[in-house]
Amino acid sequence: GTGDLMHLPVSRKLLPELTPENIYGYAPVLGQQVLREAWKTHLLQDNPSLCQKTFSLPIVTSGMTHGFSLLTELFLDSGDTLVFADQIWGNYRLIFQTKAGADIQTYPFFNTESGFNTHRFHQTLAESTDEKLLVLLNFPHNPTGYAVTHTEAQQIVDAIVARAETGCRILVMVDDAYAGLWYDATVIHESIFGLLLGCHPNVVPVKIDGATKEEYAWGLRVAFLTFGLDAAAMQPLEQKLSGLIRANTSGASQVSQTLILKAMQAPGYAAQKQRNYETLKARALKVKAVASDERYTRYWDVYPSHAGYFMCLRLKSGNAETVRQRLLAEHGIGIIALGETALRIAYSCLDASDIEKVFADIAGVIEKR
Repeated sequence: GTGDLMHLPVSRKLLPELTPENIYGYAPVLGQQVLREAWKTHLLQDNPSLCQKTFSLPIVTSGMTHGFSLLTELFLDSGDTLVFADQIWGNYRLIFQTKAGADIQTYPFFNTESGFNTHRFHQTLAESTDEKLLVLLNFPHNPTGYAVTHTEAQQIVDAIVARAETGCRILVMVDDAYAGLWYDATVIHESIFGLLLGCHPNVVPVKIDGATKEEYAWGLRVAFLTFGLDAAAMQPLEQKLSGLIRANTSGASQVSQTLILKAMQAPGYAAQKQRNYETLKARALKVKAVASDERYTRYWDVYPSHAGYFMCLRLKSGNAETVRQRLLAEHGIGIIALGETALRIAYSCLDASDIEKVFADIAGVIEKR
């Protein structure tokens, strides 16, 4: 109609319920205001420890990788120390080390009891001599699916506070890509971000999360940065982030933000999310049961897994990459090899009916070696 934003009707007819402005218009640089407010409400609902704590309005980024990249541009100088675990999402090294020049210090993710290695985490922080540190935490964990207990979470916070007490200024990045996908009652079902808020004046926590996994919207590229800071501290930070976003993406996609917001406001939203969650939980529990079957104990150990999209096997013999290649060539099954001995299986894209066969085939490939 007259007064409508100029557009091409061929694409407009694919999204008849949305206004041209909400499809084709430029979104505000920091994201649609209503979406940012809706995401903050969502965080408060899903994370009881955020109640009555001070944290910012989430800022929209073009996916989580963009969020991490913005944090490196703001806070990371070449040569700065960044602490994360030895088992990680591979993109971290590309973002922080290759692109930004961070000095990476790692610690073994698991201790000898197959729990989170809080002792070595504490040690790694304590041994650093820098006046400024960046720390990256990720639970539910990619690649293992590990999530922390309340005790482990508190020990992590205590280790960070102990280092901050010595005068070190610490930015803690909390990668919450798989938030909400917890399947085990023994672990905390919320982000460690809430426990970090206000823990020490020298600690700034920032939560990186998004619609990617939480809203099953991988290709829409909508994610959020939420800082544990008050409005006064956020004002200059938002100005800097506005400048950085303008200089590299100019802002996240308007139609993607509209789709996420409209979905969150829709009547069937909660029920549909719950249905997807139940599907993933059923797969996770079946994978755990099958992989842990005694007939496979001579081939591998199963890393503890409580949440997210993935689980990992630790092979007792054979090379992980060789097994991966043969599994793909002989059975058409794609998994990821991590180092010499670990295999990551994404049950997120595995029908429950295929689970038995996948593990039988992995065992078969190891056996044939």
